[in-house]
Amino acid sequence: MYAHLLARGTPDGAGMGEHARRILASVDDANRVIDELLAFGQDRTLNLYPQRIESLVDECIDECRPRAVGRDVELRVTDTTPAETRLDKHKIKQALGNVLDNAIDAAPDGTVVEVSATAPNGVVRIAVRDHGAGVSPEIRRRLFTPFCTTKPDGVGVGLALAKELVDAHGGLLEWEAAEPGARFVITLPRV
Repeated sequence: MYAHLLARGTPDGAGMGEHARRILASVDDANRVIDELLAFGQDRTLNLYPQRIESLVDECIDECRPRAVGRDVELRVTDTTPAETRLDKHKIKQALGNVLDNAIDAAPDGTVVEVSATAPNGVVRIAVRDHGAGVSPEIRRRLFTPFCTTKPDGVGVGLALAKELVDAHGGLLEWEAAEPGARFVITLPRV
């Protein structure tokens, strides 16, 4: 539609820049959807190496911070326990990044998304909590299934992919109620 308006143009060129910006934004949205769908179908072979969990969490937060700042959301590490485990760093960063992206989207402007990384009882536990509206009961039962989304421009593969990647490590991705908001917890074996 925007390309058609741009091609049609106006004698003085008014509005052409805005149409071009909207075309670029639509292309970015389409590329994001394609990337998510391609990631969902990717190979699940794990490349396991010892990784420091606190470093992995810090890297992931650094990568997500520009998006959070753009939404006026603070990413804050509330608790860390130094720990190491064998995992596929790329795949766990992708899973954690998807969980963080959802938390950033759910968090109201001016609030905090809290992240903790602890190592209780032979496991590593990474928790991400937002202070948004929470997860409605009708969404909870299909929360980790493909194409489940509440976002108007969402595809609904982020949490499903995150769960698959965590499951491939013998771990769990779970939702927990929080007041207000929601908490998503990645639990991985500490090996």
